[in-house]
Amino acid sequence: MEDPLGTNSSSFEGRMVQGADGWLLNVLSWIPEDSEAANKRPIIVIPGWTSVVDGWTPLLEEWVKHRPVYYIETREKNFTKSPKGHKEKSADYAIPNHSRDMDAVVRNLNLNPADCDWFASSLGSTSVIEGIKKQNLEVNSAFLLAPNAEFRFPWWMVIMTSMPWWFYPPMMRAIAIPYMKWKVKEQGQKKRYTRTMKNADMRRLKLSTKANRAFSIWPDLETVKAPIAICVAESDALHAHDDALKIAEILPRGEVVEVPSNQFAHEAEVIPIIEDWIKRVESK
Repeated sequence: MEDPLGTNSSSFEGRMVQGADGWLLNVLSWIPEDSEAANKRPIIVIPGWTSVVDGWTPLLEEWVKHRPVYYIETREKNFTKSPKGHKEKSADYAIPNHSRDMDAVVRNLNLNPADCDWFASSLGSTSVIEGIKKQNLEVNSAFLLAPNAEFRFPWWMVIMTSMPWWFYPPMMRAIAIPYMKWKVKEQGQKKRYTRTMKNADMRRLKLSTKANRAFSIWPDLETVKAPIAICVAESDALHAHDDALKIAEILPRGEVVEVPSNQFAHEAEVIPIIEDWIKRVESK
């Protein structure tokens, strides 16, 4: 696989790595050529729902110069492979299964999840918190952008879950993408989400929607003892700002980090904020 970043400062590898229950997840990894940087604690990146790596390029291009970075795609992504002969069902895409995958994949990379710093977004952020809560996952620290406390899908998307998956592409063009362009105000975020919706695996999108409609992060949230930063942007129209603040308030070691926009958290400028937060956590 060709390096999507085209970087010369790091060695790249793309591979399929086994997660939970025999699933194979697509993993992109970069190890800095600089030996000092290569020996730093790894960063595990878990992107959001249907997110594609192109949306994270500005952040990754800079970060891979300074740390080993492992970018793990969750089950609903296009390149994921379910076990041979397995008929995929909505339960496969439940949040706890994503967190079990994360733990298994990182261990199969010969890394200890507890020795890694985690960076995640949206569904990825929610899965990290739920994994720690269910004791399926350990982290050294977790910097989480816009976790979903609940998945509040618009009414038309709920209706779509009762239709055949092949109905999704025309519905996406007719309703979902225009709705996204209307609802989202941040230009960078609007472009990213339009691109991801056009490239999403529609069959898995339907199953994932059905799996997470009833999810709630609130039960037992106070049991999550790991140091966690909840990164939020008030201008983010797709993720509930107040819910994110409440999550940080309930978490025993939670902290709110406000950024100018959701797009800012996809850019290299957010890296010093993340690294400074990790240093502060470690100094306590």
